[in-house]
Amino acid sequence: MKKIYLLLSFLFISTLTIAQGISVQGIARDNTNSAVTDTNLTFTFSITKDDNTVQYAEAQSIKTDNFGVFSHIVSTGNPVTNTFNDVDFSLENLKIKVSVNYNSNDIEVYSQEFQYVPYAKYAENGVPTGTVVSFLGTTAPRGWLLCDGGTIPTTNTALKNLLGTTRTPDLRGMFLRGTGQSVYGVNSTGPSLKSYQANANISHAHNAGSYKTDNQGIHNHNSGAYKYILKLADGKNSPEGVNSAVGPTEPNVLETSLMSDTGSHAHNVQGSSAYSGGTESRPVNYGVNYIIKL
Repeated sequence: MKKIYLLLSFLFISTLTIAQGISVQGIARDNTNSAVTDTNLTFTFSITKDDNTVQYAEAQSIKTDNFGVFSHIVSTGNPVTNTFNDVDFSLENLKIKVSVNYNSNDIEVYSQEFQYVPYAKYAENGVPTGTVVSFLGTTAPRGWLLCDGGTIPTTNTALKNLLGTTRTPDLRGMFLRGTGQSVYGVNSTGPSLKSYQANANISHAHNAGSYKTDNQGIHNHNSGAYKYILKLADGKNSPEGVNSAVGPTEPNVLETSLMSDTGSHAHNVQGSSAYSGGTESRPVNYGVNYIIKL
């Protein structure tokens, strides 16, 4: 039985298009080192962990050219296990394996760990897992999830390990705030990492201030006692008024009056202001969705 040998060169395309897959090119040769030309070969491409657990696998029939050259983009074949987007490229020691069915025999022809460039799929311009940014769309782009408390896909273990939960943080209606206490002022302690802080206004009071009543107008205060002058029997008035706790009823009373005039004056206001407003102190804001990097 002839064996088939494949000289494989893995060309990893740039991070601008890596989301499309991993480009593979190679030359198929048999055990006599002759090119296997113009032949349909069925390939299986697998991405596995270092313990050989399959993260993703796909099969594809590829025809070699008249030099035995073939090419393929891993992610465009027929999925056998999971989907390409489920691969957690944050895991270390991932391997790519290639096997080919030749003369009804499955032959593993390549098994190597990924080197640096394939991990550009994970890094995507250097954005690490757990990065949270604002986003004006309603559907998260590839490699991101909405921060709406949704379930993290099973295969994205890096984000789940970072968050310590199987769900994204629910940041709907939230402002982001730095953790810890600022050195620039008191009463400015933020939430602990990966936790929520409820609405709150620090307990405080308002001074009564300098409010005063209007000081216009002269008015009297009734003291409860009357002052009146009696007409004496000789026809003369008494030199001094007579005080009484009740008003005079004698017919010879010439004059009655209240005991005092207070004149124009002001009244100080005491007390506190009333509560008003809602449950939050809200600055001007603009609505966005938050998304988190897988």
